[in-house]
Amino acid sequence: MIFDLSKFLTEGLIDSVNNGLIPSDLATVYAGNYLVKSLITQTQVTQVSDAIVAYKAAQAEATAKASKEAQEVAKQADSSLAAQTEAAVDHSSEH
Repeated sequence: MIFDLSKFLTEGLIDSVNNGLIPSDLATVYAGNYLVKSLITQTQVTQVSDAIVAYKAAQAEATAKASKEAQEVAKQADSSLAAQTEAAVDHSSEH
């Protein structure tokens, strides 16, 4: 079995970005440096780039989902507070 350095570097960059170990911009710089030194091919740089785009899209989607969920929780809390306030006002006006 022969060790494939270019595959190792490519997969390492992709895994590192996907696991949040290095920022995507740094992975891009590393990929460029590896390409210039002929350690990886242009095709592998494209693989890294595609993985970064997919990672950023997944992060944006997760952020949007979390924001939407937070807005729903805030809306429910506001509704609950309004109902409690209304009930307290109604209760105090009865006395």
